[in-house]
Amino acid sequence: MKQLTALACVGAMVVLTACDVPQSPVVIGPDGQERIQINTAGLTCYQTRCLDINPAARSVRMVGNRTTGIPRGIDVSDGTVTPAEFRRLGEVALLAGGTGSRGDRG
Repeated sequence: MKQLTALACVGAMVVLTACDVPQSPVVIGPDGQERIQINTAGLTCYQTRCLDINPAARSVRMVGNRTTGIPRGIDVSDGTVTPAEFRRLGEVALLAGGTGSRGDRG
């Protein structure tokens, strides 16, 4: 019974945390498509996912995972990504797995 209560508490914290995440601004690009502004001073959050995107280093990281490269087909040079590109970055960051790399430690 204690495990069930602990599991319920963890689930409630996840729901509350997901609701409290500030969303990154969404703008309309010159092509008329929605674009998510990348926060270079912290996490870029869209819907229920947050990523640490570094356009200068062309890297992306999901909190708790290793830093990995941004795929070549995704252009982050203007400081924005489309929702589809953001989802793809999330997949890449998730696949990096792990608990961080030597480069992630200060």
